Amino acid sequence: GTRCSTDFAEVPSTLMEYFASDPRVLARVNRHYKTGAKLPEQTIQKLCATKKIFAATELQAQLFYSAADQLYHSNLPLPGDITSSLEEVQNKFHTLPYVPGTAYHLRFSHLVGYGARYYSYLMARSVASAIWQYSFQENPYCGEAGGRYRRECLEHGGGKASHL
Repeated sequence: GTRCSTDFAEVPSTLMEYFASDPRVLARVNRHYKTGAKLPEQTIQKLCATKKIFAATELQAQLFYSAADQLYHSNLPLPGDITSSLEEVQNKFHTLPYVPGTAYHLRFSHLVGYGARYYSYLMARSVASAIWQYSFQENPYCGEAGGRYRRECLEHGGGKASHL
């Protein structure tokens, strides 16, 4: 995905998360590498259920990261220092409160690499969700859907501009 538009770069890996948390897929691939023993079905179901536990918090975090990225790459100078600006954004977009004395933005490397395009993670989640629901939710092994995904999404690489 590194030679495609930023808007699409995370879609394939995000889509694979749907496959990796589908019990039907895990039922086929879950084997111990030495013994071949499979995990009990109940364990697979519990594992898949854990993927949804913090979904709302994760979405809020992605909104917060995107808003912080937009703030730091927009109208400068900022109304305050970068840390107080981050605190304001977190308080606006996240239910988890800002912890005084922290500087999360100093380790948020995507601020540099994505440069005002971090929102693409949210875009990727939306697009991957739509692809999963439309093409694979009913049958993750559908060859016709897999072929369509390859032809319409993957085979272009960086040769097709984003419509966004």
